[in-house]
Amino acid sequence: MPTGTQFGADGRHESSRAGDYRTVGMLYLVMAIVAGVAGGLMAVGLQAGLLPHSVLAAWAGGDATAAVERIGRRHGMMMVFFCALPALFGGFGNWLVPLLLRARALAFPRLALAGWGLTAGSFVAVLAGLSPAVPAQVSVIALMVWCLAMLFQAINMVATVLNMGPMGQRLRDMPIFVWAQGLTALMTVMVMPVLAGGLTRVWLDGGDMSARIDGLLHVFAGPEIALLLLPSLGIVSQVIETFCAKPLQMPRVVLGALVVMSVGGSSVWVHDLLHGGLDHMATSAPVVQLGLIVLPVLAVLAAWVQTARLGHMRAAVPMEWAAGFVALLLVGSVMSLLPGGMADVHAATLYAAMFAVFAGFYYWIGKMVGHVAPRGASRLHFGLTTAGTVLSLMAFHGVAGMVGAVLMGLSVLVFAGIVVQVALSPARSLPANYWGPGARTPEWQVPSPAHGDA
Repeated sequence: MPTGTQFGADGRHESSRAGDYRTVGMLYLVMAIVAGVAGGLMAVGLQAGLLPHSVLAAWAGGDATAAVERIGRRHGMMMVFFCALPALFGGFGNWLVPLLLRARALAFPRLALAGWGLTAGSFVAVLAGLSPAVPAQVSVIALMVWCLAMLFQAINMVATVLNMGPMGQRLRDMPIFVWAQGLTALMTVMVMPVLAGGLTRVWLDGGDMSARIDGLLHVFAGPEIALLLLPSLGIVSQVIETFCAKPLQMPRVVLGALVVMSVGGSSVWVHDLLHGGLDHMATSAPVVQLGLIVLPVLAVLAAWVQTARLGHMRAAVPMEWAAGFVALLLVGSVMSLLPGGMADVHAATLYAAMFAVFAGFYYWIGKMVGHVAPRGASRLHFGLTTAGTVLSLMAFHGVAGMVGAVLMGLSVLVFAGIVVQVALSPARSLPANYWGPGARTPEWQVPSPAHGDA
């Protein structure tokens, strides 16, 4: 039962501006943008053939294959550990959960800032690992620090959800977005210590650390998919509610699906890992894990379809990204039924998570900075990203892969331009609710941009 402060309550939970939840959330979002650009450029360079074999060989001391593997490994780390998950969980979570709970602060503001600092430090270390001169031990330690940072974020989020809401608010009355963030935090608390333990074992055993890191991260794919999907489902649920002008249908089904994905998925993964070991997990098909992800996703999709059927859907940039997210979920669900489709499911999930990030960005950016992104550039960004995603999923290599990489590179440039324009434009006073009557959650009752004690 939430027992914390409401808007306008006494200031005993106040923090310095550096620890303000909006500041911490924005720091995570900025870091996610930087990591996304870095990781995206790595992928574009590999797919579009912009990195000649001779250059790679010279850079890696004559072993071009090792250079490609190193870049590909860093691309995956950038996109999952430092772009998608920090944006979904650290960025939108820190920025919006207190606002949705009508709280004045996070439960532990300094812990939130410390978590971001550790995440940023591990990001720099992993990026430095691109150089062949940097030993693999640096990446192992950086990922261990990242696990600690995510644990800080998760503990803070659980405490905020349980203790910082208005007096008398029941848990079942909280928005689905808050539930999704809280369940992501619970899953993180269960999974991160185990992942950190696996990394510690890799570090202590020595040997070919790069190969062992790859094996461990392959084993981590199951909970990683769930950690990406949980906050994404919360964001897209809120977007669909708004632009269908209809409260989310079957809310208990959606909530139950999120609980199964979070608690059930992490419990099965930890049990299988502790009883079977890394080698067993790397070779066995994670059928139960995928089932505990795919079935809840299908239940949430059914609720969204019912909401759209009973509501009046209208076109808007966030809704377009949400529709792309739904399409990618369907693609990923089909791929999960195919033999050996785990890698394809992982790719589809990562693309879907990025669509959810952009849906949230275009949905809440006016609340954050005081003006919405330009519609024309936003739709160009959506079109380029969609086309690039389709081509990249069809074929990583070949002509289709090269064209997809070029389109994705152009989409990164367009988004960078949008971010620069949004950052440099002076804040102006938007209506508190600039999306219309479909936006019913508490953040649309405070001024845009939200600041001060709002």
